[in-house]
Amino acid sequence: MQNRISRWIMTLLLAVGVTALVTACASTKAGKEKEDATERVSLADLPMPARATVEKLTGGGKVEMIDKEVEKGKTVYDVEATVGGKHVEYTIAIDGAVVGTETSINFSELPDAVRKAAEKYFGTTAGLNPSKGVEDGQTTYGVEGTKNGKKEFVSRLRRSWCLGGKIRSEATANGFTEDQVDPF
Repeated sequence: MQNRISRWIMTLLLAVGVTALVTACASTKAGKEKEDATERVSLADLPMPARATVEKLTGGGKVEMIDKEVEKGKTVYDVEATVGGKHVEYTIAIDGAVVGTETSINFSELPDAVRKAAEKYFGTTAGLNPSKGVEDGQTTYGVEGTKNGKKEFVSRLRRSWCLGGKIRSEATANGFTEDQVDPF
């Protein structure tokens, strides 16, 4: 009888443990899916502090699109615009703080090591479109150009490397940062 009760208790504990594990996994997955969600919004949809920042940054320019996203657990707005004839991107927090920027720059504005690496990778400097981004205090550079007849964009994005929209996780992948330029 006592053996039967012990098995029943063990079965009950096992069932509770499995249920808790499944619930935790589902919760983590739902949180990740929520963070990956993007919603296209208009300037009028932004909270007043965020809207005021966007209007100030893009004054005299044209806002092309705004996406509402969750990054690092916080809602932000990714804004793409043309200001002064240049393509710019801003990441704006709900409170109006500028979390990140990305702007088109001239090839001559790239650090020397980045220019050399881009020229080596693409085989030319003609037709290259560089950009400079700042996020979390780190400056990154990207260069769009044509290689082997295909348009490619090479840049270091956070902890992943991106080439033509496909994530490359190799540690030796190519990209540019102000402090360290990985060789092509």
